[in-house]
Amino acid sequence: MRNILKRMGALLPGIGDRKRFERTAAPSPTETERDLSLAREMLDVKAQELQYAWEHAHKLDKALQQLDVLYRSTAEHVSASRNDAILAHTYGSEKPTVPSLIVPDLPPSDRDVRIAERLLKAYHRAAAEESARRSAASGDSWAWIKTLQGEFFDALERKDPHYLAEYLGAMGRRDATIGIDQGNIEFEKLTNDPGKRDQMALHLKDKLLSLAEAVGAFPCENPEQGVWGKGLHTQTDVLVECIERTLGIDISPPAIDGGLLKISSSRALFCERDCSALYTAWSIRQILAKQSEVSVCEIGAGSGRVAYWSHRFGPTRYTIYDLPHINVVHGNYLLRSLPEDQVVLYGEPNASPASAPTTILPYFCMEKTPSRSFDLIFNQDSFPEIQSEIVTGYLNWIKRASRGLLYSLNHESRPLTIGGDSLQVNVPELIDKVGGFRRLSRSPYWLRRGYVAELYTILDQAG
Repeated sequence: MRNILKRMGALLPGIGDRKRFERTAAPSPTETERDLSLAREMLDVKAQELQYAWEHAHKLDKALQQLDVLYRSTAEHVSASRNDAILAHTYGSEKPTVPSLIVPDLPPSDRDVRIAERLLKAYHRAAAEESARRSAASGDSWAWIKTLQGEFFDALERKDPHYLAEYLGAMGRRDATIGIDQGNIEFEKLTNDPGKRDQMALHLKDKLLSLAEAVGAFPCENPEQGVWGKGLHTQTDVLVECIERTLGIDISPPAIDGGLLKISSSRALFCERDCSALYTAWSIRQILAKQSEVSVCEIGAGSGRVAYWSHRFGPTRYTIYDLPHINVVHGNYLLRSLPEDQVVLYGEPNASPASAPTTILPYFCMEKTPSRSFDLIFNQDSFPEIQSEIVTGYLNWIKRASRGLLYSLNHESRPLTIGGDSLQVNVPELIDKVGGFRRLSRSPYWLRRGYVAELYTILDQAG
């Protein structure tokens, strides 16, 4: 009996209570019957409670299933409406078909292997220094993205230039470009879902049309009067010719984007970042139009396309500060697209903002920058994703390192940090909190809805 009660007690608290059931003397038949009756009553109560709990669990499960169906239908509706809202233009009753292709992988040449060797040396110098400093950030979007880039870090740790060159030749479909251009996750979606690929191609055409409008090469449509819903039906070649005629340069991007989805024209291929980088570089040149040669600093350079186009628009001394592994990404792009001797990496001779047309450095080198080194410092699409304490440090550094201007191209919607539980940074609010800046202009960013272009001057340099 004692063993029975112990086993029951493990399942039903109270039944195994020694004070209630154990006695020093052997129980009489009457007492045993009474104890068993009490145990049966308690089992009946517990059985009723379990039945009640099961019924409610069943109801809850049905409710959760209904909620899941509602969520999925709502999410699909919201996703579809957001996809449509990303477009800056309407296309009328007939959706245009936009020719596109995924750029084939680029087999590595001897030059590519030589470039990869330089990138590896610079990366390992920077990674060792970062480790010694214990300065790597944690808790922001880029710290989380690093956890998805195992293949990239494996390619870096192998220290094999040929292997890295081969990996970088298909970077558009690799994990190195997550959060930058496309990345392996988006690549899989695009290759497995023709509908998504068609929608993305339309988005890319929308960016090219926005670029044409932004630089004054193509007229903006007006929903109140005149032609409406025709712009996206314009042939890609026509848009390219209009932009080139207005800017006075060939806008064909370097043919080095293996694995990346692009829309096609008769002469060149274009992705979203090609268009936005071209416009950003052009807008910076407009801001600094009175200067024949300019000195620009970019904090967080992504693939490095803005640096490339900045050189195409005229003499520019360009400095990039970023994470050591991302230095590899834009280092690869710029070394392949510009003369190799015009790009200097961390640890190489003359690796300073004052000594080379293009200098690529890890973020911790910012502290060594002389005061008033740059005509303009800018950040595009990354300050919101970084911890506010780090961005605050950058803003205070900018007040010292810039000769007068800060250019911010960022969103202000404050979503949750990717992979985290904190809200992203609102750049204008943080600039106001830090102090020492005065806003000169504010306007929507032409090539990306929901993004804002703001130009600031530094107060103690404003005169």
